[in-house]
This record gives sequence, C-alpha cells and structure tokens, in this order.
Amino acid sequence: MERFDPRDRPRGGPPAAKPYAFVPIPAGDPRRERPAGHQQYNGNLLTGTLEGIITARSPVHVASGQIELTGKRPSLVKAHFRRNGRLTIPGSSLKGAIRSIVEAISNPPSCLRVTRARFAEQPAQVRACNRKESLCVACQMFGAMGYLGQVHFHDAILDGGESTIILTPSLFAPRTRERAYIANGQVRGRKFYSHGELARGNVPIEVCPPGSRFRFRVDFENLSDPQLSLLLIALGQGTPTLYPKLGGAKPACCGSVEMHITGFTAISAREAALDYDATPSPVDITMVIGATRLVNRDALNRLATILIYPGEGTCPPGSY
Repeated sequence: MERFDPRDRPRGGPPAAKPYAFVPIPAGDPRRERPAGHQQYNGNLLTGTLEGIITARSPVHVASGQIELTGKRPSLVKAHFRRNGRLTIPGSSLKGAIRSIVEAISNPPSCLRVTRARFAEQPAQVRACNRKESLCVACQMFGAMGYLGQVHFHDAILDGGESTIILTPSLFAPRTRERAYIANGQVRGRKFYSHGELARGNVPIEVCPPGSRFRFRVDFENLSDPQLSLLLIALGQGTPTLYPKLGGAKPACCGSVEMHITGFTAISAREAALDYDATPSPVDITMVIGATRLVNRDALNRLATILIYPGEGTCPPGSY
C-alpha cells in the first residue's frame, strides 16, 4: 500500500497508510485505430446487451449534490442520487468506474483520458487521444471528444428502495502534487482505492447499505470478441475476479461492489445483414472471456491485488 512522504503528514502525528495503490502504466504505444462507428454493422463484430445485478459489499454513496433535511438526528445529510424518487447509481458513474479498469488492464495501453497530472508528468505515449479517427481501445469503447463510443451504461435502479445514514470522515480533494503520485518526474500510474474496514467520522451521508442490489444494463455496438472480453473482465467476470469501487467516499472504504451477469445476448453484423428481422441470441460468456488478446495480464494481476475483496486494511478515520 502506498504511503505519503513523511514530510506530507498532518501536524500532530505520523501518516496513516492510505487505502489506494497504483497500477503502473506499461511501456509501449497505444494502437490507435479508426473506431467501428455506429452508422452500420461492421464485419463479424457483435451488437447486443449485457444485464446483471450489482450487489453492494460496503455502503454505496453516489452524491446527488444536495443536502437534505432528515427530520431526525443528524438533521442534515448528503443525499444519494435518485431518479424519479428511486435510489440509483447513474450510468455515468458505472461507466467511469468500469472505464478506469479497462484503461488500466488494456493491451496495448490506453491513453490517460482524465488526469490531474501536468503535461510533462504524463508519459508521452499515453497522452489523451485527440483525433476521433485515431483512438485507443478504451476511447473506441467508451468514447472520446467528438466520439460517442460503442458502450452505453443505463442507470442502475435499487431493488427495494432501502437507504440508511452513516458517518464518514471529511475528505479533501486528492493532493496530486504530492510525492505519493509522482516518481522520477512521471505519474506512478493509475490510482485505485482498495477495499477494507469502513472508516468512521462526523460527516453524515445517505448510503445504500451492504447487500443492496441494483439491476444494471449495458448496451454495446460493433464490439469484437477481444473488446467484449476486456469489458467482461472489467465487470468482474474473469479470473482473477475484480470487485469494482464506485461512487463517493471510496477513501473511507465505501463503494465496494460485486457484479454478476444474468443475461448476455448479441447479434453479429453478418446475421443482421442477411436477415432484417434477426434477433439477438444468448452468448456463451465463457467463450467470449477467453478472447483475451487485449488484456495485459501483468496489469490485471496487479489490479486484482488492489481490488481483492474483502480487503485486509482499515481506512484512516481522520480527515485527509
């Protein structure tokens, strides 16, 4: 587990181990290519739908940006996101969490699409894609400036509507200028929070408690088998199993989830071209996961050690 440099510690005590680590950025250039597009079915690529269940393994909080009155103690709480009055994980939050995993484990490497690192601190070969006609695999799948991407995440609605309130530490924005993030003038890698024992504090937030279940759906267009394999492994369906983290309060060990696929249907471009009324058919998920040409096994194993569940650590109780 990475630690801050002792000179960065708050006054009054030694630094606590932070609940995150880095997946190094591998050497090599992204193989930037023209994306498959949306205007027509393409070759032997697949178009279809993934459906499944997200199970919360620790409290999950996706902030709505609102402070709400509770009518009890505590009287004010940071509210969870809702859609039509129902507790929801927005599709954008799911997409961001899964995209970050795809970026970390893809082979060849994907670009650093979102980073607070200075330009000079970014490895030159993985600076963000800037032409929609030439995209790395993650940008092809999830989108880039001027390009929609081949994968669409729907909002995940909570089954049952249960919520509760917990207290977490006050959390500050990541201090990306600190030495924990930089080595030899370059970013250490992609940052991921690990699972562990929940930290307690004095900031009340509304959460979906452990055991909460959300139904999710992912639509995809014109993906190859290796791209689908990459997506499925990022969703935690491969070996080693990944347990994604999403939403807010991840530094307090919130947001740990397990994802289970309940339905996987697709139609090939060739079938669609030959039959106007062709309908999606069930797909053997094991066969697709085996097409791992776009997976960096070393990066996957490194990430699995960070996202192992349940984690053995304890998130720091103080504000940081």
